[in-house]
Amino acid sequence: MKLLLTSGGIMNDSIRSALVELLGRPIEESRALVVPTAQWGHPMCSPESVWRTVAGRWGAQAGLVDLGWKSVGVLELTALPTIGEERWMPWVREADVLLVDGGEAVYLAHWMRESGFAALLPSLRDTVWVGVSGGSMVLTPRIGPEFVTLFFILSGFVLAWGYKPAQSARSFWLHRAARIYPLHVVGVMLAVIAAATLVPEIRTDGVAPLGANLLLLSGWVPDWWQAGNPASWSLVCEAFFYLTFPLVIRLVAGRSARILRAVAAGALALVALAPAIAAVSPVPMAAASTPLLRLPEFVLGVVLALLMKQTAWRPAPLRFAVPLAVLGYAVSEAPAIPGTDIHPGLAVTVGGFALLVASLASADAHRSSTFLAGPVWQELGRLSFAFYLVHLLVIASVSSAWPDGHPELHWPRAIALAAVAFAISLGLAWVLHRGVETRAQRVLLRFDPDRRGASRPARGVDAAVAVAR
Repeated sequence: MKLLLTSGGIMNDSIRSALVELLGRPIEESRALVVPTAQWGHPMCSPESVWRTVAGRWGAQAGLVDLGWKSVGVLELTALPTIGEERWMPWVREADVLLVDGGEAVYLAHWMRESGFAALLPSLRDTVWVGVSGGSMVLTPRIGPEFVTLFFILSGFVLAWGYKPAQSARSFWLHRAARIYPLHVVGVMLAVIAAATLVPEIRTDGVAPLGANLLLLSGWVPDWWQAGNPASWSLVCEAFFYLTFPLVIRLVAGRSARILRAVAAGALALVALAPAIAAVSPVPMAAASTPLLRLPEFVLGVVLALLMKQTAWRPAPLRFAVPLAVLGYAVSEAPAIPGTDIHPGLAVTVGGFALLVASLASADAHRSSTFLAGPVWQELGRLSFAFYLVHLLVIASVSSAWPDGHPELHWPRAIALAAVAFAISLGLAWVLHRGVETRAQRVLLRFDPDRRGASRPARGVDAAVAVAR
């Protein structure tokens, strides 16, 4: 295809000229299909913003459909699986240009695959794809669930690396809850406030999805995956990982290198099979957000940590691991095996990221630390959890001054606005880390059953010594 990938659409004469050049004919002689699908998955979009896109009602801003096309139609990808390829494929083939609006790129990528639209694209040699924001990102290398893969792997690796066999499951769960839950509650409260004031687009409709998010259960219902605080969907996965960790670690700790490698291979196979499992599951599932389908990535991190601790295995050095991780990222959206929903590219992505995590850990363990071991990066690491929970809320709030929360700025002002949002997010993260996270941890960990249990015998021994005296 011919690609015109933009951040804000046909905003000036030079972009319009590029469009005409790619079309090879005047706009007035070209037929267009507008694809608004990505908006439905984005918390800051709404039925009104979809209507503005389709109707070309963006006020002073340049739209997609009001450029003077010979004809304009709407192609809604979520509807395609219900109407049959024999109807919609001719519509796409007859179009000269596809106008793909912005929104949630991961959601758009899902429906491109689910509808069969992605499989058709390689045959559209003369068609022009005009992407706006997420509609451009979806075609770049690459967009999809791999953005949090690294953190799921790292979570399993760190927990297994610091595993204490004497620690009870109750103590482990309390430590994890003390680490994430107080900040999560504050994050949901901030999201509710933002939704009621500056960012109504992220408002959660109904008590049930909001309550599910508060209890870290919302990701189990695909339609609720961004309820409450939209950024906290990955915490729902992490909560499930923490719940299963005492069982997982007992099943794999102390096993031979051969068994651990087999478990790692099985985890990678399940990563490739996740979309197929979601497609045939009698219970609604999403390969990108259902905790059970993301569990193999966490297990892979656990197994790699045990391989390094318990065996002589050493991962590839960073000079090889980094290029392999980049290669894995590049193939993350590779097509499925023909006739199936099995995606080997996802397994390559996860494998590359897992090797990178292990290589970084190996560098630190063998006294060849990377720059990430520096004090500034260590402090940023401590703030990262709070930063993650608030960054989307800050970006949406800062952007709310522009129509529909989508600022269209030239790059110097765009960079300045991004820097302001980053500074506010970092400052708020520091306040939450110092004022909520660390203080709540200290309070909650007083109830650690292992610590309380260990203190009782000591008091008994002291009493016995006093009586003897």
